[in-house]
Amino acid sequence: MLYGPAVYGVSAAAVALPAATQGLRTDPAAAVWILAVHALGLGIGAAVAGRATDIWGPRGVLSVGAALLTTGATVCALGSALAVVVAGRGLLAAGSGAMTATALALAASTPAPARPEVLARLGMMMALFSATAPLAGALALAASWRVALVLPALSVAATPMCWTRTHSGQRRGTGSVDWTGAFLLALVVVGLLLTVESATVRISGPIVLALVAITCAAASLLAVHTTRHPTGFLPAAIVRNWRFWHCGLIGAGVYGGLFAAVYAVPQMLTRLGHSAETVGVLLLPGAVAGVLLARLAAAASRRMPPRQVLTAVAVLFSAAVLLAAADRRPATLIGAATAGFAAFAVAQMTLTAALAASTDTDARGAAVGVANLLFFLGGALGPATCAALWDPWGLPAAFAATAALPTVAALGAWHLRT
Repeated sequence: MLYGPAVYGVSAAAVALPAATQGLRTDPAAAVWILAVHALGLGIGAAVAGRATDIWGPRGVLSVGAALLTTGATVCALGSALAVVVAGRGLLAAGSGAMTATALALAASTPAPARPEVLARLGMMMALFSATAPLAGALALAASWRVALVLPALSVAATPMCWTRTHSGQRRGTGSVDWTGAFLLALVVVGLLLTVESATVRISGPIVLALVAITCAAASLLAVHTTRHPTGFLPAAIVRNWRFWHCGLIGAGVYGGLFAAVYAVPQMLTRLGHSAETVGVLLLPGAVAGVLLARLAAAASRRMPPRQVLTAVAVLFSAAVLLAAADRRPATLIGAATAGFAAFAVAQMTLTAALAASTDTDARGAAVGVANLLFFLGGALGPATCAALWDPWGLPAAFAATAALPTVAALGAWHLRT
């Protein structure tokens, strides 16, 4: 319940994106920032909060997350310009990141014998929220597109229920959050995203070159900072862990494909004459099927290597995207979203288990949090790439190109040792 509403920031908002585009009087390519900033803010928030849970414990992180969600929802509700709404969505996403990091840290800290079952249930809940997100967005849209954009704030309602499970507000570790490292990492991530988005927001060539230079400089500074502070925001034990980067690549591919699908599929269904409410209803049966597929995958993971299950689901997702882009009928478009929901749930379950098994307890929150930053960076790049290719290639071809993301995830999952 704490993590689930974060999904509404993508799927539910995607249903409302056409209405938000009209309400803010902007174009669809620029409006993609409403989705992209959520993925980015969620990833950065999860990374910072993940390390904070290692040091402060989860209770303080929950409080900060609730405050960010409340502030972000207020800004989105009052903003009349795209930039203001995007800023509100960033705050909202950072709050969701804090909730996400807390939920995953609590799940990853479960004793090893019970951990697979806990993570399987977590994956199922995430698939369930994914299933209800399109319809939730459509129902919220009946009130206002602004309501659809602030649905992640529902996580605040789960805070009292999770409060007792955080045990106490005392610190679990020593030291403080490395804000310099967090800032440098955020600068690198923002630079990467702005570079990809440069085509959609028509940034001039010299500015793009400056962005690339700043991003490279920030990456260099981050590398130096990490070397000098081995227990900082990016602990050396994580940076040197090849499985961490392997999991990050796989998750980025799956999330990128899913976010691209929830951006493109509603747009394509709208072009076929369906209203936002109809789009939500059309996606719901397919999303429920995704929940069932995720349940079957969780059961299969107990009888065969989880990496094989994740590989199969990622391949299915990639093939479904290609078929939907070529056929462009409601059934195939819904099929692509269905495969994406299932891949998302299976990836969250499999990769969190792999990270928990390969990371020391005192750095587990940081590992899970930064890994989710990589996941959601891939999620931001998915719709950004689709939007960038929309004008020169057309939406169907741009959507087909994003099939490369789950393909990369499938190749990585095949070689993952779990």
